Amino acid sequence: MKIRMNRLSVRLSLAFLLSAWIGVGAMVLVVQRTLDAGFRQYVTARDSGETNPEQIARLAAYFAASGSWAGAESLLSGRGSGNGAGAAGAGGSAGSGRGATLVVADLDGRVAAATDSTLVGATLSAEALASAIPIQVESEQVGWLSRQSPGIQALGAAEVAFLDEANRWLTAAGLGATGLAVAVGVILAWTLAQPLRELTKAVRDLSVGGLGRQVQLRGTVEIDALAEEFNAMSKALAEAEALRQRMAADIAHELRTPVSVLRGHLEAMLDGVYPLDSAHVAVAHGQAIHLAHLVEDLRVLTLAEAKRLPLERAALDPAAMIAGMLDAFEPLALDAEIRLIRQIAPDLPVISADRTRIQQVLSNLLANALRHTPAGGDIEVSLNPVPSGVRISVNNSGSQLSAEEEARVFQPFWRAEAARERDSGGSGLGLAISREIVALHGGTMTVESGGHRVTFSLTLPTA
Repeated sequence: MKIRMNRLSVRLSLAFLLSAWIGVGAMVLVVQRTLDAGFRQYVTARDSGETNPEQIARLAAYFAASGSWAGAESLLSGRGSGNGAGAAGAGGSAGSGRGATLVVADLDGRVAAATDSTLVGATLSAEALASAIPIQVESEQVGWLSRQSPGIQALGAAEVAFLDEANRWLTAAGLGATGLAVAVGVILAWTLAQPLRELTKAVRDLSVGGLGRQVQLRGTVEIDALAEEFNAMSKALAEAEALRQRMAADIAHELRTPVSVLRGHLEAMLDGVYPLDSAHVAVAHGQAIHLAHLVEDLRVLTLAEAKRLPLERAALDPAAMIAGMLDAFEPLALDAEIRLIRQIAPDLPVISADRTRIQQVLSNLLANALRHTPAGGDIEVSLNPVPSGVRISVNNSGSQLSAEEEARVFQPFWRAEAARERDSGGSGLGLAISREIVALHGGTMTVESGGHRVTFSLTLPTA
């Protein structure tokens, strides 16, 4: 039972029911009070009518003749009938409690005569005096005539039956509204909770390996926002898992190639197929070096992605560092018949960076540009200030990347030309490592392609 009460649909249904009870209960209470009070005023006005001027005149004449209000009760029961017998008959009807209670009070507000003898001697309240009618004899006030509203005992059987019937209908309406509120509340609660149930099922599938699961957006704004975040997370996890599997396969492939070559040469030399000379040992040594570089690149990439790659920051002059790197690559560009163009802005700010790691990034970019630039092409390296620091761009001609290739260029082991890259010794980790190193420095690295040119840009913050 506790589990069922903790469900959102159950709690929403109970909330709708409680709200309905409070609203309907308040409405029924107000309507009953208003109906009862209004109906009593109606009965009072109907039974007592407007004040009879003739009755006021008879009371004034009676006081003028007797000098007191003693015995004035006989004048209060009539409604202007012409004789005493008629007045007495009417008094019998009024005295039964159907009409209003008539009271005659002296100037001090003390009751001297009344249709209800129990009120004689009492003092009228200020509210009663405010609504009382003055009785005057020769322009001099001699008393008050007050009309009191009837109580429940003044209502006849028909009036009481009317109020009871009205109360029954109000109660039935309240019960009907409660039932309708429960039905609507259950439907709305089920509808509101349905997207959450689907999202829960999707999360359960995600936890057992159903990566990439997407849920439909068909709830409230808040639930839709939650579903969008789940869809984005599920898609990102699926892409990360696919990348992990692809990376694991690429690592196995990259490691298998040098290991196979190294093992084959060693076994051939041990079996006497190859002579144990420096040429064949050099081949095995080269594969070992390649294997060591690949393992080191994997180590650096793993540390960088985990934000655990140590950096030895220092204040660096970006112009001097770029000039030194270009001087080192100038002979390689001349051998490849590639023009190396420098565009270095003056008065550049000092940056705070690890010289070795930034040089590693620039070396990867320049080597990548030399590898993809044909003879007769050019590589332009520019260095310019930006509001957040400095921007270094390496732009080479003779190559073009599609939108899909631009999105994947920083993925580990991805190659635009897999066969040529692998033959030339590239592992496909250089750009991935470069972007992570720049990110560790608080910068960004992007790629743009157009007009058979590719531009890699990195922004580094100032010191």
